Amino acid sequence: MNPKLPLRWTAQASNRERSGGYRHFQLLGEQGKGAERAARLEAVLDRTVRLLVPLRELRDRSLWQPGWQSLSPTAAMQIIPAIDLLDGHCVRLHQGDYDQVTRFSDDPVAQALAWQQQGAQRLHLVDLDGARSGQPVNDRAVKAITAALSIPVQLGGGVRSAERAEELLACGLDRVILGTVAIEQPQLVRELAGRHPGQVVVGIDAKDGLVATRGWLETSAVRATDLAQQFEGSGVAAIVSTDIATDGTLAGPNLAALRAMAEASSIPVIASGGVGTLEDILALLSIAPLGVEGVIVGRALYDGTVDLAEAIAAVGPERLQDALTSPKGPITV
Repeated sequence: MNPKLPLRWTAQASNRERSGGYRHFQLLGEQGKGAERAARLEAVLDRTVRLLVPLRELRDRSLWQPGWQSLSPTAAMQIIPAIDLLDGHCVRLHQGDYDQVTRFSDDPVAQALAWQQQGAQRLHLVDLDGARSGQPVNDRAVKAITAALSIPVQLGGGVRSAERAEELLACGLDRVILGTVAIEQPQLVRELAGRHPGQVVVGIDAKDGLVATRGWLETSAVRATDLAQQFEGSGVAAIVSTDIATDGTLAGPNLAALRAMAEASSIPVIASGGVGTLEDILALLSIAPLGVEGVIVGRALYDGTVDLAEAIAAVGPERLQDALTSPKGPITV
């Protein structure tokens, strides 16, 4: 009697081309007899990828390994669910347009708890009222969320003074994100970063490569990469890089812009805008070695085109997939 094959398999590096670039496969079944016996395998992260592998190849440890192997953590990436707050509700804007609003929930605390329960290790809040008017309309919801969650929470939108930043940090937020003030008062950002190590993030929202401010209602003449370079060595914890043209569209992230941002400074980059599928998130692994350490996902989670737990498994420390391309080579989706 033939021994039962393991249910899980890892394609080794020498077998990348044959395996379609995927590393982890599940056994679907067997076919054939004797020397013709082969295994039918299915890629874990794309079930349309199926292989028929002769057992003599499956037993070759240079090609296949029984079980699932953890990959190098160098390209691990954090998936950060987003909650955009407008008048106390969870919403999404299309390309930053306040006239194109989709409401997803009237209970932001329940939504935040749902993301935490599904494995999120950090939550991203955007105060859309604050970004547009500078007024703290959503503070009650923000405080309720930070009180209910055990994971760190960061917030951007309308943080335009040292007093406002410190007020938010005092109410339980782990990080504050400064956007408009970063271009108008960069020294203020440096001073805050010095007083609050690891808790100040710069939000750089760009339209055609130029920095947009005040809730994306104004566009400056400053290039996004030039602004990033200004904060090199300042102690800023990260840069949230948002491409306005793709935000809320589910059309895929602007990989070229993210690569340029990551190469502009040594500050870690968090990608934002355009993620619509798991494949979009996997594509970001190709630039993770350059310093893209996380990705903010909003509409795709609400629409169900990305499953949070699956995305965390796909690109987290125990991820089931390698970077799809070399960071030194061309970027492809």
